Amino acid sequence: MTQAALLLGIMALLLGFGVPVAFSIGLSSMFFLLVTELKPMVIVAQSSVNGVDSFTMLAIPMFTLAGYLMESSGMSKRLVNCMEKLLGGFVGGVGTVTIVCCAIFAALTGSGPATVTAIGCIMLPAMLNSGYTRGETGAMLSAAGALGPIIPPSICMIVYGSTMSVAVPDLFLAAVTPGILLALAMVITNMVLSKRKTRKLTSDPEKTKEHYTRTEILQAVVQALPTLFLPVIILGGIYSGIFTPTEVAVVAVFYTIFWGMVYREMQFGDVILSLKRTVSTTGMVMFIMAMAAIFTFLLNTARIPVVIARSIVPYLNNPYVFMVLMIILLLIAGCIMEVLSLVVILAPILVPIGLQLGLDPIHLGVTFCITLVIGLATPPFGMNLFTACAVCDTPFVEIVKGVWPYLIAMVITILLIAFVPQLSLFLPGIL
Repeated sequence: MTQAALLLGIMALLLGFGVPVAFSIGLSSMFFLLVTELKPMVIVAQSSVNGVDSFTMLAIPMFTLAGYLMESSGMSKRLVNCMEKLLGGFVGGVGTVTIVCCAIFAALTGSGPATVTAIGCIMLPAMLNSGYTRGETGAMLSAAGALGPIIPPSICMIVYGSTMSVAVPDLFLAAVTPGILLALAMVITNMVLSKRKTRKLTSDPEKTKEHYTRTEILQAVVQALPTLFLPVIILGGIYSGIFTPTEVAVVAVFYTIFWGMVYREMQFGDVILSLKRTVSTTGMVMFIMAMAAIFTFLLNTARIPVVIARSIVPYLNNPYVFMVLMIILLLIAGCIMEVLSLVVILAPILVPIGLQLGLDPIHLGVTFCITLVIGLATPPFGMNLFTACAVCDTPFVEIVKGVWPYLIAMVITILLIAFVPQLSLFLPGIL
């Protein structure tokens, strides 16, 4: 326990002084090596290189690039148009359209901020015209944007799978049902809020019928088919064995570029801008992964997770108690730190304890990742909240006020997923 306290204490101290997460992980690992003389310092270079030398990790820049390209290709705009014509007539219909579009877009990109930006820029005028305030719109976008790292493909689950040596396709498949349940919980929350405020958030039913004829609805569906077909390519390609997650990410990029050229809405400058944004995002992720590889190596070499597990397990004696404590810890941690950083820091420590208590590794991994991802929409440091502030041009406080009902619905859904393992294990069990 002394070694664990030394390594984790130094990292916590650096984080407390505001040192960036990647540097805190790397510096604490190097100091641990110097003090304990566990291994020569050359292991820093070796582990960091090995940490990013993975074929699976190539999926991260490719899915990120596909998400950015969709913003300028016209695919996301046609998706929103289709959902608006299909769902716009329900109570809170415009909000429902926004949530459903975020869920579908999440299945294409796997990025929370990209989902908030792409769908928010298109849906904001319609939301305002339907009676939603900018704060309420930003809150809904922040919560629904969290579906991006949940519904596969998920960058968070790629990092988790690489860190904990769990099959990424199994994690993807296990996250489908939980992702749908979370989207459904948000839709219900939106409808309840709409009814309670007794305001008309949809257009008049007669006017809707007159404006959206069957021909117009059919045309909107046909125009959105290329976008709706992409999740089929991604998931179908992976589980049919045609593509690996990395290969299908490359297919998604070329597929998006192709339809951008067909629609004639994507300019060469848009491709260049998307590439620049992808390099920036991927560089941050890969640097964290490189530093985390050193950290994980030291944890395993010093047998720190084993020591912690042996100290804690006798006091738990129940996997459900562990699951509740893990969810509470991850929800708190997600409020103050970035998701991918928490995956590489906490997973090597917490997951072995859950496995020793007999929890299924796939169910545990999905619950772990989904709980952390809520941090994207949780104040004070949720990335989706800041993105929504920029998209909706509204103060941070206004968005925080409106996001709490959605967060409560998400937490209730996570508890359901955690205590009913078959919700996540059903599809992997079939296939």
